Formats: sequence, C-alpha cells, structure tokens
Amino acid sequence: MRRTIHIAVIVCVSAATALIGATNINPYQKWGWGENIGWTNWRDANGGNEGVHIGVTFLSGYIWGENVGWINVGDGTPAGGTYYANINGTDFGVNIDVNDDLYGLAWGENIGWINFDTRSKGAQRARADRVANRLRGYVWGENVGWVNLDDATDYVGFMECTCGDIDESGGPIDLNDFVAFANCFGKLPTSSPECLCSDLDGSGVIDLNDFVIFSNLFKKTSTKYPPNCP
Repeated sequence: MRRTIHIAVIVCVSAATALIGATNINPYQKWGWGENIGWTNWRDANGGNEGVHIGVTFLSGYIWGENVGWINVGDGTPAGGTYYANINGTDFGVNIDVNDDLYGLAWGENIGWINFDTRSKGAQRARADRVANRLRGYVWGENVGWVNLDDATDYVGFMECTCGDIDESGGPIDLNDFVAFANCFGKLPTSSPECLCSDLDGSGVIDLNDFVIFSNLFKKTSTKYPPNCP
C-alpha cells in the first residue's frame, strides 16, 4: 500500500486568474485516472486555450474532472519567474525540476490541494517523460486519493516543439519549414493541433506576428524551447 503523502498547510485562495496560452497536451492522449474521482481531462479547458501547458520549469492551466470540477495547476506567472514558491495561496502551482520530476501543488475548488511531489516513489514518481512525450507516475490528493498518470493506454501526452523547425527535421529552418508554416497560417492550434508548433508566440492563432518570428529564424539553427519561441 502506498504511504499517504500529507500536503503542506497553505492559506487557501480561489483559483488565480490564469495568464496562459494554448495547451500543448496531445489531443488524442489527454486523460488521467483518479481511483476516487474518475477521468480527468487535461486539454480541453476553454476549447484548449486554458488547458494544461507543460513548459520547461512549470505547468499552467486547468484540468477538468466531470465529478470534481476544475483543477488549477498554476497561472503561468510564478513570482520568481521560474518556479512557483508554493508557500502561500498567491503563488502556487506545479513545477518541473532539472530531472523533469514534478513537484508542487494544484488546487481544486471542490477537492482541495493535490500534491505532485511524489519523488520519494521512485519509478512511480510524477514526472515529464520528454522522450515518450507523456506524463508518468502518480499524484496524491488528501481528499481524493491517487491520480494515475502512468496507464499504458490512456495517459497525458504532450507535444514539444523545436522553435522554428516546423517540420521537426532537426536541421536548419528551411523551405520545408516554410511550407509547413504556410499550411498552418490563419489556423487555430486548438482546432488544428498539427499546427501547434506554428504558433510561435503562443497567442492561440497563427498570424502575422508568428510569420515575423518565423522570418527572423529562417536559415538559422533551431533551438529547443517547448512549445513556443522566446
């Protein structure tokens, strides 16, 4: 039996106003299973505009549970710029450490705090697997029990983009990338998930601003920066 992890007592506030961009959760793999709460959907909040976003050092956005309502994993603006402090209710959220392990707190208005810091669980710890592009492990809520991110069939997948390398060739940003970008111009990544990597400014629409960014990157070597360009 897994040992209960007790969540630190924090002054509780309602969900903060999120300043987040489009989700980068895989539209076909977006589910986490809670043994006491059922399925949770990590992608589709507000049509994907406020779904969970998995970044370099933290998560942002909302999870939806049919039986429990909204769960906030962070507003995308950690006070320190890199990690949520999780010392009070004004700066909470889920972080990603240098080993891609998850830690920190998410807040559900109807279920309270969920603790993502299960690093003591070894292979079952909550983590971002950037090779398989999916989350793994388990997280714990005092009021809801364990949420499983490790199912082999139904899990939370995510898409990482290489800045400007739209066709993901791994080479310089070239004509093939331009063609791929042009095919996505004017589209919404939320309705055309294959175009997520073309939303270079993270605005939720592929427009002239993205074209300007892409033009400045043309013929340069791509750099990893999931999912949008700095």
